[in-house]
Amino acid sequence: MTKKVLIMTQNFYPVIGSAGNRMKNIFQLLNKNNIETRVLTIEPSYPNKNLYKNKEFWDDEELNNETKNIIRVPIKNKKFSSSIFSRLFFYLEIMVRFIVTLWKIRKEKFDYILVSTPPIFIVFSAFIGKFLTKSKVILEVRDLWPDSLLGVKAFDSRLTIRFFRYLERRMYQKADAIVINSKGFEKHITDKIRHAEKPIVYIPNGPRENEITSNREFDREFSVVYTGNIGLAQDIDRLKAIAKSLHEHNIVFNVIGYGIKAGDFADYLEKNNLIGVRVYKPTTRKKSLDLIRQSNIAIAFLNDEGVFSTVLPGKIIDYITCKTPVVAGVKGTAAELINNNKVGFAFESRDVDKMIHKIIELKQDSNKLKELAENCEKVVKQEFLWETNISKLIGIIESK
Repeated sequence: MTKKVLIMTQNFYPVIGSAGNRMKNIFQLLNKNNIETRVLTIEPSYPNKNLYKNKEFWDDEELNNETKNIIRVPIKNKKFSSSIFSRLFFYLEIMVRFIVTLWKIRKEKFDYILVSTPPIFIVFSAFIGKFLTKSKVILEVRDLWPDSLLGVKAFDSRLTIRFFRYLERRMYQKADAIVINSKGFEKHITDKIRHAEKPIVYIPNGPRENEITSNREFDREFSVVYTGNIGLAQDIDRLKAIAKSLHEHNIVFNVIGYGIKAGDFADYLEKNNLIGVRVYKPTTRKKSLDLIRQSNIAIAFLNDEGVFSTVLPGKIIDYITCKTPVVAGVKGTAAELINNNKVGFAFESRDVDKMIHKIIELKQDSNKLKELAENCEKVVKQEFLWETNISKLIGIIESK
C-alpha cells in the first residue's frame, strides 16, 4: 500500500534560503519514490512577501502547476520582523492557521506528518494533526531552539526560556522519529530524550544531481563571494571587517545578502565608500549558484556562541557544490567538515586577519585552489546528494 505523508513547514518553494530548498527537495523526491506527499505551508514571506511578486522566483513549472498537493495558507504579516515579540505572534498565527487547515482535512489519513522546526510552534500544530489524522510524526530539526535564540541574544527572560526548554524537551520526546541536518545536533537531542528509543537520522542539506557541474567560468578579476542570510547569527561586524580588508587589497567582493542586518551592511558600505564590494539583490537559487561558480573563494561566518558550533550552514554546502573553496570563521561541526575534507580553511571567527591572509595566499596559488575545488566535488558526491540521502527518510517512512 502506498504510504502517505504530510509535510508541515513555514518555508517552501519559492522561498529563498536553505530551509525552503530543503523542503522542496524532500517533497519532490518522496513523490518520485512513490510516497504520496502533500505540503501544508504559508504564502511565501521570507524575507519579504513582496519579493515573490517577481515571477523569476517561480522558476519550477512542475511545482507551479501543482495545485492539489501544495496547500498554502494566507498570513497577515507582510514582512519578517526583527522584533522577537513580533516573530512570536507571527509563529503563533501560523500555528493557529495550520490547526484550522488540519481540521478541514482531518478525514484524509496520513501515515506520517513530517514537521520542520524551527519555529517550534508549528510542531505543536503537527501533534494536534497527529491526533486528528491518526498518523505518526517525524520531527525535522534544522536548528536547536531555544538555544539559537539565546545565541543571538535576542531574548533573556529566564522564566520564558525555561518554559521554552520544557516545550523543546516534550517536542523531542513525543516525536516518533527525528531527522537532523547537522551531526552536531545529535548529542543535544539524545540528552533531552534520555533513554527513549527512537531513530535519529542525519540527512544534511545538499544539491540535486542536476546542480553539480565540473565546469567553472571565472571573471577576469579574482573575486570572493558571500551569499545568504545577514542576520543576528552571522556576525555582521566581522563581515564588515572582511569587506573593508578585501576592498583595501583590491579584491572584488560579491555579496548576495538578505535578512534583518542586510540594510545595516549596505549602509556601512556606502558610508565607507567600499566600491569594491558588489551587492546583489536576493535572487533565485540557480542565479546564486552561478555567481558562486564564477567566484574564486567563498566565505562564511557564525558568531562565537556555543550553540553555533553544532550548526552546518547550508551556504557552505552550496559553496562546495559549486567547487568554490571556503574560507570561514566557524568552529565545531562546520569547521570539521571544511578541514577534514580539505575543501578550504576554517578559523576562529575572530581571526579576520588570518582569513584575509589566507585569501591573499590562495590568490597567488592557483594549484592549491584547483586541489581544493576537486576535493569539493568529491565530498559533495560522496555525502550530500539528495537523490542518495532521501533513502534514509524513505527508510523511516516504510519501516512501519
